[in-house]
Amino acid sequence: MNHKLLPIVALCATMAACNSKTETALPTSVVLPGTVDNEAFVSNVESISVMNLQMDDKWSISGKQKLAFGDNYTYLFVTREFELLCFDNKAGEIISGRAIRGNGPGEITFLYSMFCIGDTLCIYDSRRVLGQYNQNCAFLGRTCELDESFMGYNLFRLGNGDYAMVNPSSFSSDTTPALLLTDNQFNVKSKHFTAPQTSIFVFSGAAPTYYSNNDTVRLFIMFDDHLYTVYGDTEQSLEFVLSNSLTSQKASDLMDSDNFNPYDYDGNYSGLGESGRFITFQYRCDKMRYSLLLDKRTHNVVSINLDEDLEDSAVGFIIKLIKNAEVFQTDAKYLYAGCKNSKLAEILEGHDDLLDARLKKTQAEYRAFLERNADYIKGLEPDERDAATVLLKIKLKD
Repeated sequence: MNHKLLPIVALCATMAACNSKTETALPTSVVLPGTVDNEAFVSNVESISVMNLQMDDKWSISGKQKLAFGDNYTYLFVTREFELLCFDNKAGEIISGRAIRGNGPGEITFLYSMFCIGDTLCIYDSRRVLGQYNQNCAFLGRTCELDESFMGYNLFRLGNGDYAMVNPSSFSSDTTPALLLTDNQFNVKSKHFTAPQTSIFVFSGAAPTYYSNNDTVRLFIMFDDHLYTVYGDTEQSLEFVLSNSLTSQKASDLMDSDNFNPYDYDGNYSGLGESGRFITFQYRCDKMRYSLLLDKRTHNVVSINLDEDLEDSAVGFIIKLIKNAEVFQTDAKYLYAGCKNSKLAEILEGHDDLLDARLKKTQAEYRAFLERNADYIKGLEPDERDAATVLLKIKLKD
């Protein structure tokens, strides 16, 4: 039997208790890479927790996963197997699971987005159908079936009961809004921003580039150096100034070139998230990878160079962990990320005298995770054990 451990890489968004009335206006422009300061960046990392979940044979290493967090349950969709799993939040135990591939009631052929209303899971699929499921993964029925005007959009529920429809794709026309806000009957209330028109798509595998929390929506649009925000009735756009940006026109002109490599250009944003008072994401500048913290209160920007070689130190180990943790989701309280088991072990084990209090806590949680799943892990091949991805929850300072 081919056992697998925990992989969590997903393209999705979730909601958190964040009141838009306290939303702080962002600056209009920021020059990247901004201030590069390892210690200043790391000082704003409050904690990195290991989510101590139960493993079983439904886990898969390959394929992208999606998660949704309810009041008492966490739902996981394993893309490769089309498995839907439900965990008890307190115990971390799997309480139900089933395959949902197909065309029958409660079955899907492609998942666009998923989110929770209380403990009820909502899945929006490629047929523009919104279906609901309970903690037993039982199908409760369809909420709606949207018309073709919503083709290409991902659907998320806002804290006020309305919905956000996000389409950051470069396949759209020059009149296609990147963001629609609808009421709870899916009547369009407002349209926001426009994705640049181009016929090409450069797949980077990076996620996420948009999210919603309560009634705030933030998104990147491909080939565009802006962070767009809508909260309430207010729009904002924050421009990132880079010396060699990959614009939609430049990408179109270079697409047929034999030596075209999108990673030679600045931008390529990914890992967009929010925790406490910081917005964070990764980007490229001068062929180097950076991770950024934008302070919503002071508008200060501090970055770390993810391609820099660091000596072993308390600061260095946290940066190494951030470098290897792929953020896939945010709820504005935490950043959820996946880190390969081999990298986590490399960082957390054998350096006890160099770990600070934050990483010592992470180390204890990691060891508890391994102990909890010891019998299961024994059945893994060494390469499976190394390649497996452990779920992390990162909190930045308020």
